[in-house]
Amino acid sequence: MDTNRSLLPRMGIVLLALFGLFDSLYLSLSTLRPEDPMYCPVGGSCTAVQDSPWSRLPPGEGGLPVAFIGVGGYLVLFLLGMIMLQTDMVGGRLSLPPTLLVVSSAGALFSLYLIAIQVFVIHSICFWCALSALFQWSIWGLTLFDWSVWRRVQRNE
Repeated sequence: MDTNRSLLPRMGIVLLALFGLFDSLYLSLSTLRPEDPMYCPVGGSCTAVQDSPWSRLPPGEGGLPVAFIGVGGYLVLFLLGMIMLQTDMVGGRLSLPPTLLVVSSAGALFSLYLIAIQVFVIHSICFWCALSALFQWSIWGLTLFDWSVWRRVQRNE
């Protein structure tokens, strides 16, 4: 691992991924227990979003809950971030900074899609979903910054 790069962005990624994981776990629990009302600190749109057909992929009754996808995505980001606190390479072949950039970019685009669905289709915003999008875009920003520093250092070696 390169000592010229600060650990702070990667520590931020790990912390935000952990927050996102807890957020997604709460949304997943509410999906598994629809009889228990969700706590929505702002407005009351959380239940409207969670009860919509768009809370599953593909949309409808038989789809996979989006919250479950969030749990998996944040878990991957958390694990990649934890590994990157120790090393930038796995197995001598897989460079982690570009890998994390690809994964976080996919998550950021997916969260953008979900926010667009809330705004333009459901016409309600779920506080917890918006918070997850904020975590995801912050992770993407930190990942992009860390990747750019990693890339600059790679060129100078």
